[in-house]
Amino acid sequence: MNNIDKLTLKAFLAALMRLEQPLPDDLQNQLKEISKTCPSDVDKLDALTEIYPPLEDEYLEARSILQNDGERFRSSSVQTVNETVVLSDEKLIDLAVQIFSSEDSVNSLNQAYTESSPIGQFLFQLRRQTSVMAKDTNNIPQEELWVWQDPVVWASLERGLKQAQAGEGRYLGDFSQYADLEIED
Repeated sequence: MNNIDKLTLKAFLAALMRLEQPLPDDLQNQLKEISKTCPSDVDKLDALTEIYPPLEDEYLEARSILQNDGERFRSSSVQTVNETVVLSDEKLIDLAVQIFSSEDSVNSLNQAYTESSPIGQFLFQLRRQTSVMAKDTNNIPQEELWVWQDPVVWASLERGLKQAQAGEGRYLGDFSQYADLEIED
């Protein structure tokens, strides 16, 4: 598998992880067809995203981040604050085939993402890597590293930021009156 195919596959997986709803049935069926010929048809994933705008938006963002990071992410390894998880091309393809051939690729991928296996760690790190917030991981204060290391916290933070960006939050009032309040344990 060449570097462009790896980039396409990782960006597509990252995009699937960010979706909140299952893929439309016709798109899921096309993905199942690609799983039968993977990796030779990885290049079809790019065109497939154009069918479903939420997937296309996430894919283009993830691909841009991965592409701009250049040499650092040319292999199937994903750099993180503390470690690197490496997947062989064969394991990356196996993961893609498993996810693409399932009845609900979004749900299957999100289940794999939360597992404490090398695949789950790879997906967690890929999700962090392709996050807009993750562009500069070198300046993360030590006391905030736990957010980057816990997949549940990370997913919750991203969900909240997306909701805020979409204007889905609500104003709860001014809490400045409590700023100097001493709290007893």
